[in-house]
Amino acid sequence: MAEDINILVVDDTVTYRQILSKLVEEIKDAKLSGTTSNGKIALSKIKIKDVDLVLLDMYMPVMNGLETLQIIKKEYPHIEVIMLSAFEKGNANLTMQALENGALDFITKPAENSVEKNVAKLRSALVPLMSLVKTRKFSRKARNLNLSDRSKTNQEISQKAVNRIQARRIREKAPSIVPSARPAIQKQQIVPHVRAKIPITIDVVALGVSTGGPNALLKVIPFFSKDFPVPILAVQHMPPMFTASLAERLDKQSHIKICEAADGQRVEPGAMFIAPGGRHMIVKKSVGGYNLNLTDTEPVNSCRPAVDVLFRSVLNVYGGNVLTVIMTGMGNDGAAGVSAIRRKGGYSIVQDEASSVVWGMPGAVAKSENADEIIALDKMASRIEELVKKGGKR
Repeated sequence: MAEDINILVVDDTVTYRQILSKLVEEIKDAKLSGTTSNGKIALSKIKIKDVDLVLLDMYMPVMNGLETLQIIKKEYPHIEVIMLSAFEKGNANLTMQALENGALDFITKPAENSVEKNVAKLRSALVPLMSLVKTRKFSRKARNLNLSDRSKTNQEISQKAVNRIQARRIREKAPSIVPSARPAIQKQQIVPHVRAKIPITIDVVALGVSTGGPNALLKVIPFFSKDFPVPILAVQHMPPMFTASLAERLDKQSHIKICEAADGQRVEPGAMFIAPGGRHMIVKKSVGGYNLNLTDTEPVNSCRPAVDVLFRSVLNVYGGNVLTVIMTGMGNDGAAGVSAIRRKGGYSIVQDEASSVVWGMPGAVAKSENADEIIALDKMASRIEELVKKGGKR
């Protein structure tokens, strides 16, 4: 079928190759292009097979996952790569590197006490990512087709104009100097959609992000100045250990302090606190300030940590003196929290669709008309800092 997502499974473990192959064959519109045990063989197969997605193990003989990923993204940038990672600190650090090098996302290899539970966890992680890959594939095709048609139309119009000039100059016996015909394609500009007053004072930034988040955060957080005046409380949908690795990598590249939040930790201005994978994070008022608490209550929006859980607590503590930021991610986690904060006077910005890996979470806020501004990723750091430093004082 023309709509199939062609998938190559690369893992040095026979058991995982078999499990993943079976899962791929079960998923609608997914087609198994092949399996292999290391990166070198995978690259040779990509040369001769139609591949849209590679499920790529991290640790393999001959050529590991990170090396393979780097070559794939250099030579075949249209191919999506999802990393397969174990629950280990070393794997978490390598996975962060893989995301920085262009991996779409990652799946952790489950370690349940039964094969059935492991397969169920892999299936629940894989199915939504397959849908994302399919969407990205056909969005890319539609964009290319649109650009091709638009270019062809513009070239035809321009050529007709050239022909008219040539004919006129021939009639006038003038030198045949004709402007070159070039497509007049204008780049669409994203204009902020301001719908609310900015709070006079912003006391906290509440941030939610998911798929594509690590790379997006690396293009925002390191650009904040060292005198950033308020705390940033953030949820990045990730498993345990991976959030710690993300915090470490951000901290090394940033002017402000970034850490994975600890239970009972004091909230400090000019620092970013990331909810640990697998636990909800809430903020509470305490004597002389604010503290963070971690809870193991049920997932919300199928997520733990959940953006909405954090945002509800932020509303209870800070009221409307809040800047909410929703960045790239699947689903709609955070939309309800943004709406509630905004009703109390908070201000909301979201990442634009063009720069998002997937416009699920920010799109949900925008479609509910709760996005005060829709901002491109490369403008987000400066806009956030401007808002928290100036507030509504213009």
